[in-house]
Amino acid sequence: MKFNFIVPDTKATFGDLKFMGLNRERFVYEDGKRTDKLESRIYNLASSVQKGQIEVTLPAHIDLKEYEPFVDVELKTPQISAMAMSAGNFANLNWTVRAEDIVLKGAGSTSKATTTAGSNDKK
Repeated sequence: MKFNFIVPDTKATFGDLKFMGLNRERFVYEDGKRTDKLESRIYNLASSVQKGQIEVTLPAHIDLKEYEPFVDVELKTPQISAMAMSAGNFANLNWTVRAEDIVLKGAGSTSKATTTAGSNDKK
């Protein structure tokens, strides 16, 4: 059996998540050289269960997230994967959190308010 990733219980694993901003962008490398083609974006989120900051990687096709700092957010389809880096008799385990998207908490259940034409006219 091949181990690809873990699908976490989001509430138990991360608790409440707060948006902290864009950390960095990752670009595609070809023949050892960096291209201008975006591979992914990595965001920082504050996690109440992890008691600190976590990094979440989103695919390049997702628009840049520019939410207010510390606003409540949710992860869409999160996955956790690990990679071991060994040095002699010791190994470090690096965890990576990927998601389909980061959205404002409750955004899927609320509808946007509509305005009628002319309701904001000032005279």
